[in-house]
Amino acid sequence: MKKNYIFITILMLTFAPLIAQPDINFDATSFSPDPTGTGLGFMNVSNLPAPDGDGAYQFGSGWGIPDLVAILDTGGNTLTLKPNRIGDPAPYWQGDGTQLRGNKIMDANLYIQDPALNGTNFTFNGSVSSNTLNNTGIAPYDFQFTAFIKVFSADFGTVLASDIVDLSTVSGDFTLTMDATGYTGLENIQYGFQMIGPNINIDPSFDAAYDALGSIVIQPATLSVNEVAASEFSIYPNPTSQVWNIKAISPVSSVKVFDVLGKQVISKQVNSDQVTIDGTALKTGVYIARIQSEDAIKTFKLVKE
Repeated sequence: MKKNYIFITILMLTFAPLIAQPDINFDATSFSPDPTGTGLGFMNVSNLPAPDGDGAYQFGSGWGIPDLVAILDTGGNTLTLKPNRIGDPAPYWQGDGTQLRGNKIMDANLYIQDPALNGTNFTFNGSVSSNTLNNTGIAPYDFQFTAFIKVFSADFGTVLASDIVDLSTVSGDFTLTMDATGYTGLENIQYGFQMIGPNINIDPSFDAAYDALGSIVIQPATLSVNEVAASEFSIYPNPTSQVWNIKAISPVSSVKVFDVLGKQVISKQVNSDQVTIDGTALKTGVYIARIQSEDAIKTFKLVKE
């Protein structure tokens, strides 16, 4: 059977860390619809289980546009995750077309694979700001929304380590941790989001019922009191071709700079309210500085010209 795949209301996303390794904090403003971005998608497709099908695995494939319905709001700094809804009207996907749920179980993964995390101990942080997920109407099936960190073997045949949180059980912040200090070879480290459940019928007559199934909204983790107080820092000039200068109300204790893949490129311990970051050796591009004093933590986006 020839199958045509059509995708709707889905964005190509790039998970670049706001607070880079060892802390990766969800940040919608760092996502990108640019197809050259680092966001990846993988879909496993199976038949519905009994009594509606045999549950047989159909195929798994990388997808140029991740088929996890994801609505990006950079202004609000949120990502809204909804049940999968593929835009192909063929019976292969939609069944007889009379029910809300379609004909397949779709295991959609939206993730970053970052080799810079090999050999590190890191966290992936975010916050569930809204959960209106409602499985009514698709019984006996349920949707499963998770955030994850996974370490795969070189051939992706084995999950060597993982930390997974069920987002439907979370209200507020979540933190995933991974001690990958023992993985310094060809292992594949990924972090991101997964949705498993039946695809929803694409016919417009089911639009209202689809909306009633709800969503889960992700935003950055809640800042601590010290992080909120971090307005005591300022940095200039930015952009620059050479150095950035930091001024702070209280002495800065450390400065770390990371590239957009999370690799640390500068680290210095200081004890001064005026600090210079020398960027002359860095390539042109965007970096993240994490500046810490006794009273506050602040992250800045740095631009090297």
